[in-house]
Amino acid sequence: MTINTKLPVGRPREFDLDEAVRRAMQIFWDRGFHDASLPDLLGGMQLSKGSFYKAFGDKKSVFLRALEFYTDDGVRNVQEVLRSAPSPKAAIRNALVRYADLSSGKKGVRGCFGVLTAAEMLPGDPDIAEVIKRLFSRLQALFAATIAKGQAAGEIANRSDPEVIAHFIVSHAQGMRVLGKVGSRRDEMLKDADLLMEMLF
Repeated sequence: MTINTKLPVGRPREFDLDEAVRRAMQIFWDRGFHDASLPDLLGGMQLSKGSFYKAFGDKKSVFLRALEFYTDDGVRNVQEVLRSAPSPKAAIRNALVRYADLSSGKKGVRGCFGVLTAAEMLPGDPDIAEVIKRLFSRLQALFAATIAKGQAAGEIANRSDPEVIAHFIVSHAQGMRVLGKVGSRRDEMLKDADLLMEMLF
């Protein structure tokens, strides 16, 4: 999607709205909502002040769009991993390995934008709360569907409610993202993933 704005000389200029939001996401991810100043955002998004307000209205609107982009990307990536193997059990382990990768090294220290946002903005902001709640619900639904498939095929012996097992997995995965902020190692995360698989399946 593109937005037409006006240069001082009256010539039209186009910028990609989605790309501008993704640039803003990087600023918010590094600095949080409150510490990301308008000059930070204008510089990162490569927009003039007038273009910013014309396109988005205010800082909160940009933040919500950036958070929606992040959560949509995250859900899509997990969905792809859970479809990466014909075995539901193997697919779940693949997803946990991906979380181990995201929760270690530089990515781990940077953390999860969703988790960081929840820590900064909740419970005081109902708009943000709805986006974060929807993120975790969507992730849980993906894992639950994979677990149910494994149970139906006889590959997963645990007969507990798939939603309950999925909630446990999502809770553990988000905990991994938090631990990554303090420099947890990948080998530690993988051992945790193996233990979780052993406990559940």
